[in-house]
Amino acid sequence: MRLNRNFFLLITLFLFTSPVYSFNWKEFLNSVAPDKYDFPINARNKNVTCWKIVYWEEYIEGDAHRSGHVKKNRKELKIDCPY
Repeated sequence: MRLNRNFFLLITLFLFTSPVYSFNWKEFLNSVAPDKYDFPINARNKNVTCWKIVYWEEYIEGDAHRSGHVKKNRKELKIDCPY
């Protein structure tokens, strides 16, 4: 119990004797400006995937036994993202 009281007293004295610096809004807004975090395209922590959906139709001719029909195709392709 005595150790806890001494520790609390030491922390209290340290807090009151340490200098206090103010932090204003201008400093805060300058620290989070967008140009501060303008990472290059090949940054390792950036994961961006772009997809292109390609759609096409193909007419399949019919014969004497079957009528012709349209075959619809859709494919998703991974592409380089435009920057």
